[in-house]
Amino acid sequence: MSILDNPALQDFLRRHTNHVSRQRPTAVFDCDGTVIRGDVGEAMLYYQIEHFLFKVSPASVWPDHPGRKQVDDLYHQLAAAAPEKRAAHPSFPAFADLILSWYFGQINDGKVEKACTDIVRLFAGYTLAEVRDIAELVFKDETSPSATPRRLGTRILPKGVRYIQESLDLIRELQRLQFHIWAVSGSNKWSVEPVFRRLGIGPEFVIGIELEEEHGVLTYRAKSPVPIRENKVHAFEKHTTAVPVLVASDSRNDIPLFLYSSDLKVRINSRNRSTEEFFREGKVTRDHTWIVIEHPTIEE
Repeated sequence: MSILDNPALQDFLRRHTNHVSRQRPTAVFDCDGTVIRGDVGEAMLYYQIEHFLFKVSPASVWPDHPGRKQVDDLYHQLAAAAPEKRAAHPSFPAFADLILSWYFGQINDGKVEKACTDIVRLFAGYTLAEVRDIAELVFKDETSPSATPRRLGTRILPKGVRYIQESLDLIRELQRLQFHIWAVSGSNKWSVEPVFRRLGIGPEFVIGIELEEEHGVLTYRAKSPVPIRENKVHAFEKHTTAVPVLVASDSRNDIPLFLYSSDLKVRINSRNRSTEEFFREGKVTRDHTWIVIEHPTIEE
């Protein structure tokens, strides 16, 4: 059954489209796990490591890394090597492991905002145009039909993002009905932009982690608020006074954003996690304002 056949969604659309209003209604979508299966922000990190796309040493933007000196030494060894020889360089596996261990270690410790911000800081020294070009290359690489898992250091990491059919159908219907559609993601903004551009949603409607600029170059300082958990709401409020009538996400981290919706909440269970646990651990009552897509369809 199509999501558009869901009775709760049909009732929602009647409420918000069958009346005269001066304002077009607003809907908000998370990106990773909601509009696509996969994590495009993490994919950009993997691509950056794989192709050694660093303007500065990670040690210079991660002052609290316990192995900072080792990271810096490995970085300079790789920076001095010929670009075509870096992936096979003896220092490359250890360098990749140190970067990835820092990121995943913080995620596992519950420091999600810190972890997500730290990997965006790795693009310090680039211009905005340059990181957007990298994001386009990442998206093209990740949507390739032949995308297969990659090895970085001692880790085997996923590769390949795919659109989720139910989210595509919902977005297209909302667009047909002239909703304002926003993306609010905890990934870096540049990686999310190509995902939504393919759906006709421009970068001015995409919110993600960004870095401050200085003299036309990105610094290591993240713009505030970093759109993670309740700060997704605060970040959205900095861009518009509209209150969404629909919020779609896959994550319990987005419960503050879900609850910001004045009407419908759509949970896309793309990671096959317990819905009962989602509501219990999130301390949320499942009522008529929730739609749960338990087995979303992946577009091939």
